Amino acid sequence: MKKSILRKAIHYLWLHGWKYKAVERQHKRLEEQLKGRKQLNVVFMALDVALWRYQSIYELMVADERFNPTVVLTPCMVRDAESDLRGLRKFFDERNIPYIDFDSKKGPVDIRKELRPDIIFYTQPYEYLLIPEYDCRHFYDLLLCYMPYGFWSSTGKLSYNLHFHNMAWRLYYSTSLHLLEAQKVATNHGRNVRVVGYANTDDYLKGHYEQVWKTVADGVKRKRVIWAPHFSIIPANSAFPPRGNFLWLADMMLKFAKEYADRIQIAFKPHPALLNQLYQHPDWGKERADAYYEQWRTMENTQLETGQFVDLFMTSDAMIHDSGSFAVEYHYSRKPVMFVTHDKKSVYSTLSEFGYKAYDLHYFGQNEADVRHFIDDVVLGGNDPLRLQREQFYHDYLLPPGGKSVAQNVMDDIVESFALGK
Repeated sequence: MKKSILRKAIHYLWLHGWKYKAVERQHKRLEEQLKGRKQLNVVFMALDVALWRYQSIYELMVADERFNPTVVLTPCMVRDAESDLRGLRKFFDERNIPYIDFDSKKGPVDIRKELRPDIIFYTQPYEYLLIPEYDCRHFYDLLLCYMPYGFWSSTGKLSYNLHFHNMAWRLYYSTSLHLLEAQKVATNHGRNVRVVGYANTDDYLKGHYEQVWKTVADGVKRKRVIWAPHFSIIPANSAFPPRGNFLWLADMMLKFAKEYADRIQIAFKPHPALLNQLYQHPDWGKERADAYYEQWRTMENTQLETGQFVDLFMTSDAMIHDSGSFAVEYHYSRKPVMFVTHDKKSVYSTLSEFGYKAYDLHYFGQNEADVRHFIDDVVLGGNDPLRLQREQFYHDYLLPPGGKSVAQNVMDDIVESFALGK
């Protein structure tokens, strides 16, 4: 009995500390082995255009002879992989960026043998997400990096203490408050975290933005509103706090688009995973979901947006959403924003200190009357009492540290870690 308890205790300690300290020692050995190398091979795993956060880092590496970067298209096991791959091909082809494609007939490339990576950047920290040959579990003996695809406002294991978070060589986080959360929540106490700023910041601060909004036939300028619903259509008896509010908003938002057609345009910006969730929902299915998306794409004052969103955000006038990442990210626009939820208390129960600051700058909508008031009074009427607070939040938390770009902060950390010469 005592031996059994002892074995369990040792196993617990191994999983909750000793193992990750052993990983850190392995990382140090790899760092020493790579010091003095003339060039590092860096692989970027590209899962989906909407989740691609490494464009600026990739461009800096291409221009620096100390790095040999390669983009690998990585099919996802739980999504429409072919749709994601088409979007990625289009994105990289338009920018003349070479990549390792995925051919379902030939199968995946042998990354170790063909690319010999020293560093691998992943776009998500989840195991069992990609096809087995590309899954992070098979590369934990290498130096893995991760920059969150969203500007985290939540706390807890999923945000800071998955196995990947403790096994990665570097986690490039957005602010000092995110580092503090990792120090509190992660088993390794965030020792692999570096604060560099949020991944999309460089794009938001570029100062020039493409005009992505549809031109309305009558030429009358309208207020531009984004509706960005989350994918999680959670049943009422779920143990998790409600997040996705699409089901009660779907018809209502279409109604508003028609009712306010002469005064607003609405861009429907669903989470990439929402469509697949609707396909599986008993009250929706593929035919209804496809028709719904098509309606947003084709109405005179609406549009469907499924890819990159920086230009969309920065050229908009307001947003309505229930997305954790957008709750922070839209503040780069410094425009008014509404968060929709039937249960504000539950949403707040998941937040970090940083999350409280970001959510407190939202107007909240619990029903149709709240959303209508936001459109009438704030968007169209210009009554925006939270404007000055948003401006202060922008300057306090959204600008990257050191007066440098986020990409340059990442590059500097890598160069310093391996003592790479010029």
